[in-house]
Amino acid sequence: MKKSFLWLGVLLLGISIIIIPLAGCKGEEAAEEVIAEEDVPDEMVEEEEAAEEAVVEEEEEVPEITLTGEITVSVVRGIATDVVTPLAEEFMELHPETKVNVVLEPEGAAFDPLFAAGTAPDVIMGSLGSQAAAFAAQDVLVPLEDLPGAEELFAEIESSTIIEFFGHKYYVPTGADITMMIYNKELFTEAGLDPETPPKTYAEFLNAAEKISALPDREGGDKTYGTVFWNEALQWGGWYWNMLQPIYLGANQNTYGILNSIGSDVVFDHPDAKLKEFFEFCREAQQFAPPDMTNNFFTHSIGMWMQYGYSWSSNLAPAEPPMVIGDNVGIAPVPVPGEGDQSYTTLGGRIFVITKSTPERESLGWEFIKFMMADEVNLKYDKEMGLLPVKLALKDDAYFDTPENKPFVEMIPYAVIPQSFGKSDAVHNSLLGIYSQVVVDGTLTPEEGVTAAVEAARAAITQ
Repeated sequence: MKKSFLWLGVLLLGISIIIIPLAGCKGEEAAEEVIAEEDVPDEMVEEEEAAEEAVVEEEEEVPEITLTGEITVSVVRGIATDVVTPLAEEFMELHPETKVNVVLEPEGAAFDPLFAAGTAPDVIMGSLGSQAAAFAAQDVLVPLEDLPGAEELFAEIESSTIIEFFGHKYYVPTGADITMMIYNKELFTEAGLDPETPPKTYAEFLNAAEKISALPDREGGDKTYGTVFWNEALQWGGWYWNMLQPIYLGANQNTYGILNSIGSDVVFDHPDAKLKEFFEFCREAQQFAPPDMTNNFFTHSIGMWMQYGYSWSSNLAPAEPPMVIGDNVGIAPVPVPGEGDQSYTTLGGRIFVITKSTPERESLGWEFIKFMMADEVNLKYDKEMGLLPVKLALKDDAYFDTPENKPFVEMIPYAVIPQSFGKSDAVHNSLLGIYSQVVVDGTLTPEEGVTAAVEAARAAITQ
């Protein structure tokens, strides 16, 4: 029906184009014009038609761009080499006069010596978050927003995955990774809880954790716990704050981060930041958790884990018996203080940046990134890398419309990139130290924890 109306509209428009000019002419003049047209020799008409067709063909013809040159693309350790190398080969097949060398990033992602020596890779696969900010602060990256096709490409990407540093877009996100709550449906059923209705609020979570913790030990002797936290990681660096951040952001509904907009002072000293409430909830939840991850979620002895990352799905199948999302385990947003509050998560993932070199190499690096972000290529990349889609067109792909993928995809708009400042890691470390005293050791009350965290963080900023 819509097509018929469309064709009707085109037809009426065509008629109007013909009729309107003729309406202003006298009948005799119109007749003379018709007769005159009939007197035109056939050869002239054919020549005019051929010329018109040539003009149309010339307008429609898009000149092919011949890409030439050589670039180096560094990738993170793990499966990335096996994923990116075949795609680089496809790019070179499309552009035979180019060469793309795929290499591993330096040990510990130590690019600074390469920047100093002028030997950095042309394109760097990095981590979404502070890495691009640190590179941008060194003025070693190419701003991307004015490059050919950049505006169109960024418009095709989930806006929550893109932030600017120093007024520029320095990276293209290629795939996302976020954390959500995973829960054991069998333990829910055994505890008299509805396995299809995971807890949404703090109170519901604590109630479920208490009931699951009251269950008998498992057959192998493992004690049953309602929840678990990765407390060993409190000593492993500031990155672990990213795994606690969803609880903190839920507490204040993403109205407060950790530092102010320029990274010069903390903001969690404000009561509305709800750091005290964050400490209180985690402290209560820890009462139903083991002291560490010796007994992790995949042992079937843990009811709920609020720190499960999308890219960790490879841990499910080796469990005994195997864990299957949608079958014996479920996925849900991290609980929030009250009914109707929005749950948030931490946004991680992979990015590409272009380092400053020569115009030719920078241009070829950009063409390679655009190739990697084409829908078909990016879908293949995300699948093999175990990442979530950042391109809006891929969110509805059948691959992501499954019980194990769809909940994560739906949370991407509420995923928050951790703040990235020079002192962020030091501040996070200081905050984790106080968290340990409040939540794990119980040597500080939540109120005392807020005061101590403010003092420790400000000391870290001034050092």
